[in-house]
Amino acid sequence: MPILTSELEVLIAIIIWLARNGWNIEAISVAQGSGLPTVDSQKEEIRKAFNAENMPFDKKMFKPRGPDIIARSHADIWKIECKGLGIGKASTQRTNFDRAVASAMSYFDTPQTRLGLALANDYLWYYNFSERLPQALRKATNLWMFLLENGTIYPYEPTEELPFPGAV
Repeated sequence: MPILTSELEVLIAIIIWLARNGWNIEAISVAQGSGLPTVDSQKEEIRKAFNAENMPFDKKMFKPRGPDIIARSHADIWKIECKGLGIGKASTQRTNFDRAVASAMSYFDTPQTRLGLALANDYLWYYNFSERLPQALRKATNLWMFLLENGTIYPYEPTEELPFPGAV
């Protein structure tokens, strides 16, 4: 059985990873929809995470649409799509995964843009979706993978192979 992980958990974990690695968070777009926490409650959780990390927080960084996270360091910019893992049939999870990949690809606009896909680790292993995102595709599109497992983000450059299940 996969471990259920909210998109908000993934979003907060990647924000903290980015900040700890010298990136400034410029924009955040929180998930909206049926069955999700309210936008205001998600924003409050994000504010708490910023405060816990002693990061500057500005509520103006919240945007109604666009990449889940935009972060900058000098001339480089990250545009990251986040995806949690909820309940649902395998076909629903596959559709959600495919949409996340398509969203990440849609953010490319300059050579300085780094694309990222931050996922609950079980997305790849429980549903075998790693086959749907081959290394050749990640390399050609400069797509980084960030896997969240047990509260820790594991980054994978486009040239790195993704680990085998349970190896993270």
